[in-house]
Amino acid sequence: MKGIISIEADVSVSEAAQVMIDNKIGSIIITENGEPRGIITRSDMIKRVIVAYQNPRETTAGSVMSTPLISIEASTPILDVMRYIRDHDINQVLLSSDSKYVGIVSEGDLVRAVTVSSLTQFSSLLRRK
Repeated sequence: MKGIISIEADVSVSEAAQVMIDNKIGSIIITENGEPRGIITRSDMIKRVIVAYQNPRETTAGSVMSTPLISIEASTPILDVMRYIRDHDINQVLLSSDSKYVGIVSEGDLVRAVTVSSLTQFSSLLRRK
C-alpha cells in the first residue's frame, strides 16, 4: 500500500507526471479545493493526452481524470482486493477506513505481496522437512 499523493485539478498533466515520477507512483489523486474527486494513472496520461495529441503542459489533470473514485475497505483480505480489481477492470484501488481514504494499492503491489508471502510460506515448509 502506498500513501495518498494528490494534486489540484487545475495542475497541468505535465506537472502531475513529474510528481508521479518523483514519488515513484503510477497514479495520483486529483482534488478540488482539497477534496478527492478523481484519479489519473499512467495509462490515462497515455490514452487521454499522448495518443489524443493533447499538450501535457496545457491540459489540466482535472480534464483527464477518471471518476468516480473507486475504493474498498482497507481491512479487506488481499485475495478479495485482487478479485475486486479484476472484476472492476482497474489497476489500482483506493483503500478506505472510517469513510476516509488511507492509501492506494496497485495490482503490482498485490502481486509482490502475494509472491513474497508465498515464498515465505514455501521456505517455511522446506525448512520443516
